[in-house]
Amino acid sequence: MVTLNTKKDFDNVYKSQTRWHNSHFILFFKENPHTTAKRIGFSVSKKVGNAVCRNLIKRRLRSIYRESILNLKNGDMILLAKIGLDKVEYKILRDNYKHALMRLNLVV
Repeated sequence: MVTLNTKKDFDNVYKSQTRWHNSHFILFFKENPHTTAKRIGFSVSKKVGNAVCRNLIKRRLRSIYRESILNLKNGDMILLAKIGLDKVEYKILRDNYKHALMRLNLVV
């Protein structure tokens, strides 16, 4: 799994017009046809909870992303967590993520 590291990378994806949001997270995507890399970035604010809570959310999001990585289009993606995501069951979070991918036509 390749991650977005620099602020410049995050800003480029945030400026893209491809995004989907629901009550739990916002998914940003920027297609990159020049490379075969699929990069991911996670953004979990301190407003969401303490460090233990934020790390739990990131572990869950990473796990969900790994399940779908083979079927995704090439490009950069950011998952931005909203307040209350730590109280959502894993199955509901996974279903919402898959729904967002379908709505944005990111599944190949």
